[in-house]
Amino acid sequence: MPYIKLKNTRIFYLLHKCECKNEDKAETIILIHGAGGNHLSMLSVFDYIKKKYGKNFNILALDLPFHFRSMPENGRANINADNIPINNGIEYYAKTAFAAAAGLFNENAGFILIGHSMGAQIALKYASLYPCKTSRVMLIAGCHNTYITDNFIKSLEKSFDKTIMIFLKDAYASFDKNILTNAMDDIKRTPSQIVINDFKYVKYFNEDFKNDIDNINRHKIFFDLVYSKKDRIIKEECVKELYEKLENSKLSEITSENHIELLFKNFELEKEIDKFLLT
Repeated sequence: MPYIKLKNTRIFYLLHKCECKNEDKAETIILIHGAGGNHLSMLSVFDYIKKKYGKNFNILALDLPFHFRSMPENGRANINADNIPINNGIEYYAKTAFAAAAGLFNENAGFILIGHSMGAQIALKYASLYPCKTSRVMLIAGCHNTYITDNFIKSLEKSFDKTIMIFLKDAYASFDKNILTNAMDDIKRTPSQIVINDFKYVKYFNEDFKNDIDNINRHKIFFDLVYSKKDRIIKEECVKELYEKLENSKLSEITSENHIELLFKNFELEKEIDKFLLT
């Protein structure tokens, strides 16, 4: 399996290198998954872009630190307070994504970001931290304010399985046992404490948000904000508020029954990706 070592953590990645003459100058698309997710969450998007645009772009999908296959060198059992950020986890993930991409590609080439849910916040932070390295950004079902509450986080800490199942019922807008069991199996590929931390990071991302927006707007980075009105996790009003704050942005409503379905062979999302990559 392909890994890149960053400090004491081995970061797993899925990679496609473009079939182009000037490979070093080709732009790289970085796909960033959401809370508790992994590279498999972005696999449908990865496969679509590879099939249609593989000759033109490099494509990189990561497991963020401590998610699924990205673990400390000496194993999952060695995840501890010393290597998990207490605060600023979104920034930590953004810096990790940049370090991995820069280690695999010419960092002077452009990076295109596509982030889902928490991955959208990571993409926002990445663009703020590395504006000159960011070509353009697509946020899928993501926003600066996700309405995660302290009570929800406390409930996760007290009874993870029960609380995360309630969350998944909302995310999938479903009570189908097969769907929810598969979703639970997927999120449990990541240790529960890391999933809980993800929700903490998401909740407090908004605190330093103004500085990120100011930096992004100074560099006129283009953002495409893709959302669904039926999404129970990311509210339409938040996406529209973010759209108003980003001076060089586009708002794209697509059809999806839930927060997750946007990613998986969604024809409207694929058409939006077409327009985004050809911008």
